[in-house]
Amino acid sequence: MAMNNKTLRPRKKAGFHAEALLWQTAVIANGGTVSSGTMQAVSNFCTSIVTAGIRSKFLRLNLVCGNNLAAARVPLYRGASAAGTQYGSAADTNIGPLTANDYSEATGLQGNGTTKALDCTIKLGTFKTFGCDYDSVHLSVYNRSLSGVFGTSFGAYDLNGVYFGNGLAINSSDQSSYTVTAPEFLSGTTTSGDHDIVASPFARGFHLGEFTAAAAGFYGINGTNVTGTITNSFSSAFDAADATPLYFLGDFTAYSSQLLSAYSCGLPMTTTANRLAFATAMTAFQTALGRNVT
Repeated sequence: MAMNNKTLRPRKKAGFHAEALLWQTAVIANGGTVSSGTMQAVSNFCTSIVTAGIRSKFLRLNLVCGNNLAAARVPLYRGASAAGTQYGSAADTNIGPLTANDYSEATGLQGNGTTKALDCTIKLGTFKTFGCDYDSVHLSVYNRSLSGVFGTSFGAYDLNGVYFGNGLAINSSDQSSYTVTAPEFLSGTTTSGDHDIVASPFARGFHLGEFTAAAAGFYGINGTNVTGTITNSFSSAFDAADATPLYFLGDFTAYSSQLLSAYSCGLPMTTTANRLAFATAMTAFQTALGRNVT
């Protein structure tokens, strides 16, 4: 019987963006499958990011898509370019583990708040190697959870090791994760009120947090600037030797029960135009998969 290329492994088409094709190859190598429709959505996303001139901002980006969990664990970007240095593994490590019941392309990846997450195979020290620091960094997630769902969305917290007290995390919920009951982005600390951005009001969708200087930054939801208080009272610089892992659906020390459908990390977008372009590309991608929320 002929293979159905709409639901299994689509033929590689010249019309797809080169990085979408590389992602498809990695998905298949990891035991995953991807539909032609999703391939087109990924390809369109790649084109939008390159056109906006922000491709080099990304240390790692995963659109959490494909027909199965094996596909959803494969990031689209693993460095500033496909031809340059690639950071971390070709697939996120399954912690818990997450099972097939925890993932659907139509909805995203569901955490349980206690034991399940993805280890992105990026360390806190990798940010320093990439050119980021506590005052020059971004994290983003796409949050499909309703109000009242708890958990750090994406982050790395060192509470026990040599770099005790250093961290990087985004909480895209409206529930307290670091004592602040609101979306929050922390960098260079594990304590609210040290070096963080608190956002208001909460909304579902695309959350982007970034620092562009020690006392300057941005928090946006679905492209809208909701930056509230920016605090710069204490922070620690990143160290390339820091091996604290970065978790999606958690922060290495705690786990999230959120429903999430994308993440990214790397250098800050810096400008209003870049932030809007990223949000627009992400929203278009989520819409193409039928999982955009507001």
